[in-house]
Amino acid sequence: MKVKIHDFVKIAKSLKLEAWLYYFIYRGFRQISKKYGVRITTNNYGYYPTKLDADDKYQLQLYDEYINLLDDENSEQVLEIGCGAGGGLMHMQSRLPKSNFTGLDRCKEAVKTCKYFLGEQPNNIKLYSSLKDVYADSKKFDAVMSVETGIYKNPHIFDDIHNLLNDRGILIYYDNINFGKLDRIVKSIECRGFKIDAMRDITENVFKACEHDTPRRLEIVKKYLPKVLRPFNNEILRYMCVKDTSRYNNYSIGKKKAFMLKARKLRQE
Repeated sequence: MKVKIHDFVKIAKSLKLEAWLYYFIYRGFRQISKKYGVRITTNNYGYYPTKLDADDKYQLQLYDEYINLLDDENSEQVLEIGCGAGGGLMHMQSRLPKSNFTGLDRCKEAVKTCKYFLGEQPNNIKLYSSLKDVYADSKKFDAVMSVETGIYKNPHIFDDIHNLLNDRGILIYYDNINFGKLDRIVKSIECRGFKIDAMRDITENVFKACEHDTPRRLEIVKKYLPKVLRPFNNEILRYMCVKDTSRYNNYSIGKKKAFMLKARKLRQE
């Protein structure tokens, strides 16, 4: 029986070996920038509609939705878990110049790429590749955010987020899930000392962003995908949620949902 590339990737994920894929993705972002002068600094499905004028406007709009949730919070210290190539951090810093942003990503190649792009502009963004290093620096935050990272698969991360937040600090979290898992995720968050302040179903916003952004995503793959990754072409298109791929279609039939929530750390007695 012939093994499909997608089956191979699924096996790698089950063995917790998927980091190699992110290694090539984020390394590829730097190579594309160096070779073609094209900056790819965001790596999420995006949010529709938007009035932004940028190549990755849908991806940046998703961060603007986070900014709306940060309004009136006076969050001086903000941590992004899964900061990737840093496009979201840079965008949010430009919107909230009085806040200090910190990025964390367990993929060291992502952190390296983030540093590469951050080096192109003045910033005071601190980066980490290990949660242990954040703890070692005794960092505390007014807000912790995470964009499309799948952290719910390891619920104990919410214990760490709770520990890293100041009293009454907030967690802002968006992700994509299989239908029926949301209640379990909410319970995982609430049982670790959080109160859900707001919850939104943004499936339609994410689905339409993927639809409208498909031409750009296809162009990126067609023009810049390295030869070594050509055998993974279809898997990468699925990963990018390009129109008519299986992941995209899962949204259209209701199998996949997208949610955004804001949760507040309860005061400790």
